[in-house]
Amino acid sequence: MTIRSATRYLAGVVLCAGLALGAHAGTPEEDATLGLIREQFQDVDLRRVIEVSASMKLDEQGAKRFWPIYRAYLAEIVALRDRQLDTLAEYARQLDAGWIDDPTARTSLARSLALEQARVDARHHMIRKAGEVITPIQTLRLYQLELAMDASIGSRVLQQIPLAK
Repeated sequence: MTIRSATRYLAGVVLCAGLALGAHAGTPEEDATLGLIREQFQDVDLRRVIEVSASMKLDEQGAKRFWPIYRAYLAEIVALRDRQLDTLAEYARQLDAGWIDDPTARTSLARSLALEQARVDARHHMIRKAGEVITPIQTLRLYQLELAMDASIGSRVLQQIPLAK
């Protein structure tokens, strides 16, 4: 992941959080903001594919077997990310209201933990499937790339999300 793409991703998340704080559920502003964020994520996904493609050094036969597995993984990640955006928008609305009560905090935490686990599970599943069609060294490289890209993006996002009050 390049610094440019990570910056675009971060800008999108900040935009989402900022606009969602001023919007209410279902408003045209919130819908437009989430649409912009999804567009930014498409750029992140493209950069992710470029990074993996450049680093994996697959031959033609390996690429034919690998890319369907990776595309399925990305589709799963996009679905999880959409759920995560919904959770972030709900959190922003609660902050906008000025408070988060205990039941809301419990629900938000449970949703966030479930999404985090689902993302880890998706990555593990993809790594196992990819390991069936690429070499062990390539599989390890892929795992390292995925961890590094997710950590880079995740740390930037987390820095922009206000702590619960």
